[in-house]
Amino acid sequence: MLVALYRSGPLRQRLAKGYTVTGRSGDRDRDRDHLQTQASITAHLLSRPPRLPVLPTGSSLVLRGGRRSPTTLWIDTGRVVLHDTGTRSAVAAALAEAVAVVAEQVDRAGGLLMPSGWSPGGAGDPALGLCADLHSVEVVSDVQRELTCNLVREYSPALIALTGRQLHSADGVSTRGSARLSRATDQVATRYIASFSPQHLDRVRAGLRRSERLARLEAMDVNPLGEPDLDAHDDVTLRLFDAQLSVSSAMAHALLAQAISMRVRDLEREGRRVRSASQPMLERNRSQAVAHGLAAEFDAEQRPQGGRGGGRPTGSRTARSRPIPADRAVLDMLRELLPYFRQLDATADELAQLFLGLELTGGPTGASFVRNENDLLALWHEQDPGLLSADRLSRCLRSPEWLTTDHLSAANRERAAGSTAAGRMWLVGRLDPVRARQEERGGTARHDRGGRVPGQGNRNGRPSSADRKRAASGPALSDEQLLDTLSGATTDTDAVVEALRAYCRSAGALDLTRSLRNRGREEAKALRQMLRPRPAQRVTCQAPLSSWDEPVAERAVRSAAETGRALLRWDLPDAERPRVRAGLRALGRPPGDVRYVLLTDTAYTGKANERRGTVEVLLVAPAGEDHRKAAEEAAS
Repeated sequence: MLVALYRSGPLRQRLAKGYTVTGRSGDRDRDRDHLQTQASITAHLLSRPPRLPVLPTGSSLVLRGGRRSPTTLWIDTGRVVLHDTGTRSAVAAALAEAVAVVAEQVDRAGGLLMPSGWSPGGAGDPALGLCADLHSVEVVSDVQRELTCNLVREYSPALIALTGRQLHSADGVSTRGSARLSRATDQVATRYIASFSPQHLDRVRAGLRRSERLARLEAMDVNPLGEPDLDAHDDVTLRLFDAQLSVSSAMAHALLAQAISMRVRDLEREGRRVRSASQPMLERNRSQAVAHGLAAEFDAEQRPQGGRGGGRPTGSRTARSRPIPADRAVLDMLRELLPYFRQLDATADELAQLFLGLELTGGPTGASFVRNENDLLALWHEQDPGLLSADRLSRCLRSPEWLTTDHLSAANRERAAGSTAAGRMWLVGRLDPVRARQEERGGTARHDRGGRVPGQGNRNGRPSSADRKRAASGPALSDEQLLDTLSGATTDTDAVVEALRAYCRSAGALDLTRSLRNRGREEAKALRQMLRPRPAQRVTCQAPLSSWDEPVAERAVRSAAETGRALLRWDLPDAERPRVRAGLRALGRPPGDVRYVLLTDTAYTGKANERRGTVEVLLVAPAGEDHRKAAEEAAS
């Protein structure tokens, strides 16, 4: 009987979109001498702000300045509820129009409104042109304030790697990390906060001042008390998002901030807390993200499955750490938040610039895609350095249409239209509620009457008869769920085959190459070794297949039907690799409902500097009656 049903909806949030004011001259020495002029332009606009557009709520956007940033302007939405696509589109349009109005007013006053990070060569302090997009989320209890602060703290290296912005101009582009945070003297990594209850807060402050030498909570990446320059009192302000070039990117980050806020409310309702991740490890990861962006490598703690809310808030960490690429850490974060993007009714077009570049980079084509605005600016500079000139960028900021365009996805479509279209279709599927329910059923462990989790097997580690029966029509596993299931597990053959069968029941393309590339080198090597069958079930091919009736293909299918899995392997000139994949696609499924899974597709340099390639394909036979059917068809 259904007793209660809960769904976390969005609360109010605010976005303060940041830009900087600079002089008209590209000469840095002249601009430095005229810093007072730039500050006076900013002060003039703040004293006599232009009339800005009205939001769907009926309130107007507000132009704000900062006490510590005399040349920075923020356009503040105030508290808004971004609960559906129509509202978000209306807010984005109003914000873009407001940016264009402010850019026009700065131009009339004798200056230029520029994106954060624009810094022409020459002497001078680049920090004068750096600012943040300030995202504030509403909280309605002290527990939510604590959970928001601690959850964003754990996500902070991934958020910095994704949203960091470097210096750029027509003279050159720095492509990695965050120029603002690398120069910040008034912002530090977020500390774990045990409680925000009024009766505990003084002791928490004293403890942080004594043990962490942190005098002000407001100096952290996450300001748990709200940013005073924005009148965001009682909100939680996220200060780790560098100011983005376009309104489109900033709105995607606003969706990300709200998804985290919704995750917090689920944790509060379930009575869970955010684990206390090691502060030294978190600061090392943060430093890596600030310095290297998406090219960084983080230390990740090995921890049991169960999400980010299941750990103890304090206590020593005994699990070993393992390296993880920053781009995979970002993808892990985004995938954890997918249920909340669905609840926000987010569309693939709204989330494409968060997901697609990361998902497509390192795929079977080996191509690199635009993942964030650092990549985008580097691409523009490569195409035409004049695109990053002061006059060109300033004109762009005076165009609302340009500000609301998803330039990341446009660049990816220009680079590889087919892959980008396929990636968008994949994202549409991930946002589909029906498929989401199927994945939840597949990823939820249900205990049987004996107290075991299905798939664990009997006391000898072998699958029980109930598990075998369930495997034929049980839940499906995604590629990440398959690899997570096998990571750190024993190499029991039956367990690996059952996991592969569950993966073959998923609706997506059976390709593990991208997910394995996102793992650390040693972990990926161990997973491939675990997935490969014994040498007797491995068949080497000399050329692309033209039919499943070829002797080598027939032998592999028969071996898979007998033992559950087999491996086809090609080692041939690199130019032949596309022919192998194209031949497999043309052949379709092997006989007997056997499925094939792409395990390896890579190039290497052989003898005499010859470029060669390796392709490995797993053949996986179904279970139960279907397994016998496959064996009979392979023998016939």
